[in-house]
Amino acid sequence: MSIQRPAASVKRGHTAAYVIQASTKNGSASEVTVTLTAQPGSQKPKFTSGCSKGTGTASCTVTVISDQQAAVLHAQVTVASNATSVTSLKLTATASVVTTAKWTPPTASETVAVTAPAASPAKTQPAGGGTEVDILPLGPIPDLNGIANAIIGAGNAADLFPKISPSPAPSVSPSPVVRPKVRKGTSAPRANASASAFALGTPVLTAQVIGLLALAFGIMLTVTRMSVRRRSRPKGEGS
Repeated sequence: MSIQRPAASVKRGHTAAYVIQASTKNGSASEVTVTLTAQPGSQKPKFTSGCSKGTGTASCTVTVISDQQAAVLHAQVTVASNATSVTSLKLTATASVVTTAKWTPPTASETVAVTAPAASPAKTQPAGGGTEVDILPLGPIPDLNGIANAIIGAGNAADLFPKISPSPAPSVSPSPVVRPKVRKGTSAPRANASASAFALGTPVLTAQVIGLLALAFGIMLTVTRMSVRRRSRPKGEGS
């Protein structure tokens, strides 16, 4: 008889698996029964495969076992999740046959450690009921290929806008003042002087309009004066 355990420990609430082998020497045996016991006795073992009958129980019957063909049996023990006082689990397998001869039934045993289950993440109940929400521990936010720094990082945004420079103000040159021709012996109108003096401090268009108005006024005065002189000349003069 032999027992093998795939794992050296089992957590509470989980299942410990075992492989049991039974064989004979110098011959064969029929209707061999293999019985399982566990310590502590609160834990219940059972066979899962390899039995001729008794699968699912702690007693397995094998029809024939020989020195050429060993019986391979699979068993398991599920440790209760509330078995907080259980720190180790020992499984013992005992083989027996119906015989009149005296013999000592062969046995084999194996012990595994029982550990506490891993702590589950904390859960919170939303206000007003609803589904429980798992709270995961906070950790560093990964840099998504530099995208996070490009989005969050502050910088100078002046290069994002076109440069605007003030255009030079056009120079305004005073418009020339047109002086009307005055006949000899007549006094020139003084409107031109006031117009040219006013034009120095006014825009170009306004100065030109004022100059034209002054010119027209001067021409009007000249024509009026000539008309008055012709009317006042004596009839015999110039004949």
